[in-house]
Amino acid sequence: MQAVLSSAYFARINEFKIYNRFAKPGGIVFLGDSLTQRYPLADFYPNMPIYNRGIDGDTTVGVLKRLDVSVFALQPSIVVLQIGTNDLQVAELSPEATIENIQIILAKIIEGLPNVKIVLVSLYPVNETPDKLIEKIVVGPRNNKDLMWMNAHLKTLDDVEFIDVYPSLCDATGNLEMRYTKEGLHLSLNGYAQVTKKIKPILITMYESQLKTFL
Repeated sequence: MQAVLSSAYFARINEFKIYNRFAKPGGIVFLGDSLTQRYPLADFYPNMPIYNRGIDGDTTVGVLKRLDVSVFALQPSIVVLQIGTNDLQVAELSPEATIENIQIILAKIIEGLPNVKIVLVSLYPVNETPDKLIEKIVVGPRNNKDLMWMNAHLKTLDDVEFIDVYPSLCDATGNLEMRYTKEGLHLSLNGYAQVTKKIKPILITMYESQLKTFL
């Protein structure tokens, strides 16, 4: 639970409260952890009303605690959710418990925003090799077996558009490809470019459709 209680978590929440004063309803919220916070969304999705609501080190527990300020206050037309990898380390939750929390997050968003569309992005692979560029302390206890298991279950969830970016980031051995990562967990710009290729076409189509609801 460290991410939920850290000063950095609450500092980021306070930033969101300020940003929210200038936000317009009907936009697109990217919700998640550091993999979202470090995603240069404005560069990859120009001319789209996107709000980055990622927090370094966050977990499903942390997301559940901040749905009001990160989602409901913005009244978005679309929520792009990618969360869960930190549950295996920071929160020390099992893959099963993480999936349960994601289901609760989805249910709460749908209950609070009945017309919202949700894009559920798969968890990314990690690099488990002994390559000298891999930072073992950053990758931690995460492993691709658990991540693939979780993605298989996320794929079955109802009322969401599931986008599986996992295979696009893997090398021939099933690890996160070196050119797509900084240290085995976080993505490089090349990695985010790969993710964007999978998400952007679907997001554009979905947003054009959702605009009718907010006009």
